[in-house]
Amino acid sequence: MLKDMILVAAGCIKYPGRRAVWSPQLGSYVCPDTEEGQKVTLAPESRAYPPLNPQFTLVFTTAAVGTLFFILLCVILTLIAGEDPSLMTEIIRGLFSLAQIGFGAIVGLLGGKLFSGDSSK
Repeated sequence: MLKDMILVAAGCIKYPGRRAVWSPQLGSYVCPDTEEGQKVTLAPESRAYPPLNPQFTLVFTTAAVGTLFFILLCVILTLIAGEDPSLMTEIIRGLFSLAQIGFGAIVGLLGGKLFSGDSSK
């Protein structure tokens, strides 16, 4: 299942804002509008790998970028704060909570996408 989630995430990153469909020949998502997508067999109604619409890729990309931003911000602020337990510590904890929420959203999006395609997995 983790491999499938990685394939969905790769499809979102490779084709942001565009529709992507699973290609059994390549073993990855392909945009049907590209030259590559027109050369291979596509499985638009694949239950194991459902198509990725632009709205899903937008939400996934936004959650991933936001999560990475908050993680980097937490690391930078922690290095700046050093050993000083102050308001900065509370700010860092709050930002880390946002990073945790973002990670949960990413896992939920990928898992939901896979389970919406095939209930037997």
